[in-house]
Amino acid sequence: MADIAETQLRALWRAGVYVGRSWETYAHPDLKSRWNALKEESAIDAFSQGMQQVATSEAEPFEKFNQAFAGTRDILTKRSALMGKLQKNILAYIAKGHLHGFGFERPRTLDTVPVVIPKGAWSGRIDWENNTLTFESIKLVEVRLTTNRIRNEILERGNVDKTPVRPQGRPTVRHAIEAAFYALNEAGKLDPKASQMSHYPLVKEWLELNRPDLKVPPAHMSPKTINKYFSPLFNDLKETHNL
Repeated sequence: MADIAETQLRALWRAGVYVGRSWETYAHPDLKSRWNALKEESAIDAFSQGMQQVATSEAEPFEKFNQAFAGTRDILTKRSALMGKLQKNILAYIAKGHLHGFGFERPRTLDTVPVVIPKGAWSGRIDWENNTLTFESIKLVEVRLTTNRIRNEILERGNVDKTPVRPQGRPTVRHAIEAAFYALNEAGKLDPKASQMSHYPLVKEWLELNRPDLKVPPAHMSPKTINKYFSPLFNDLKETHNL
């Protein structure tokens, strides 16, 4: 995966729409019109009208309430169903590459750079209201979605500047692998009784989510490379557990 400059990552995030608003912003025009129509229907007015209609009814109080609430319930049910459909559409757009996600690892500081969110991470839990995405032990905040067109425009503008983002040469992945070890260990994902190699898929998954801009793509990282930096830490972990 090619490097994405920090300035580009910030631009990609700024150009996006918060995930909590994306399902409405990026909705198909027909579905957006239907959603707007549902928003115009007042659930409160429907309940008020329902109460007036059952005011002279001789039904039991609980039954009268259910009858009065029927109109409101119908509106809310339709809204919930359409919202769910629109949110599923967003995930489909992401899977097809029409939308791209960017967010921040916690804790976010003033100089924190947004990270690219891999497609696989969207199988995690999305908090649409708070714009967060939780995938395994990772939680991303202030998540935004950028269209494929805008993404390409920003990346193409960056290509005009031929100045390398980093010094040329093979970059070290040591710090990334060490960070993966500490994060996985803190999350209870490491088993000192198991083999080191059995943990390498977890390391690659963590790197794919948290260090997608590595010049050495995590999926192509060799066991020898991971072992070089993972092994000393894992051996210390085994000694700590008297293994």
